[in-house]
Amino acid sequence: MSYQITVHHSTPHVVFELRRTVRADRAGEDIDNGMQALYELVAATGLTPAGAPSTTYLGEVAAGASTAVDFAMPVTSADAGTGEIFVRRKEPGLFARTTHRGDYRHIGQAYRALENWLRESEFQPVGPPTEVYLVAPDEAVSPRDLVTEIRIPVAPAALSVRLEMPFAEAVAEVRNALTEQGFGVLAEIDLQAKLDATSERHVVLAACNSDLAGRAIRVEGGTGLLICNVVVRTDAESTVVEAVDPDLVATQRKQPVLESIAAEARAGLSAVLRHVAERSVSSARDLNRA
Repeated sequence: MSYQITVHHSTPHVVFELRRTVRADRAGEDIDNGMQALYELVAATGLTPAGAPSTTYLGEVAAGASTAVDFAMPVTSADAGTGEIFVRRKEPGLFARTTHRGDYRHIGQAYRALENWLRESEFQPVGPPTEVYLVAPDEAVSPRDLVTEIRIPVAPAALSVRLEMPFAEAVAEVRNALTEQGFGVLAEIDLQAKLDATSERHVVLAACNSDLAGRAIRVEGGTGLLICNVVVRTDAESTVVEAVDPDLVATQRKQPVLESIAAEARAGLSAVLRHVAERSVSSARDLNRA
C-alpha cells in the first residue's frame, strides 16, 4: 500500500481523555474495552462528541509488556478532570500524518512510511503517535472499510549546520546559495567589527525573497516575514551556519496564509543550508585527495 505523508496545523479543540493500560499480548481486547469505556463515559457525562475517537500510545507495545494509552474523543465542553479522566483544551500543533485503509494487521507499514519520511524531512518528532479512527470497527461493514489516520506531532528541525569549511569561504557559499534560492542579500553585518571582538567571527546576512515578501506584505501583520536572517559564525575549529525560522513568526501571527508563505521561506532556507553542507563535504573530499 502506498502512503502519502502530509504536514498539518491542528486547530484548538477540547477532548475527553481516558487513560488505560494496554497489554501487548491482549492489545485488541484492551483497546476494545478502553474504547467502549470512553464512549460510555462521554455519554454518561452528557458531553457531545465533536469528532473521531483516537488512541495515543505513550510507550512501545512490546511483547510481554504493557503501556499506557490515552483514549480520546473531541467534545464540546469546558476544561475539567479528575484522576485518569480529563476534559481539556488541546492547543494548536504541527503534525505529520498518513492514512491506513483496511484492517490493522498491516498498519505497521503506515508507521514505517512515516518514520522513513521523517528521516528525510525537515521535521523531527516531538511526541507519541496517535491513531484517529475515521472509520472505526463499529462503523465498518468489513475490515477493508476501516480508515485510520496516524499522526505524529512534529517540530521543524533546527535550521543549523556545522561545516568543516573556512569562515570566509562559508560566507561566500551562503551568499551564493541564497541567490540561487531566490533570496537577495540586503545587508551583511560583521558583528566582530561592530563589537570590536577578537574571538569569534560573526556575520549576519539579511536576506529577502521578493516574491514571498510581496505576498506577505499583502497580509496584515506579514511584515515580520520580509527579512530572513542567516548567521555565519565560528565555533572552535568549525564554522556554523544558522537561520532564523520563519515558522516561528508565522505561528505567532496565527494566519494560515502567512503559515503557507513561511513554509516556502523555510524550505528555501533549508535548501540553502543543505547546499552549503554538501559543498563543505565536497571541499573536504577534494582536500583529502590532494
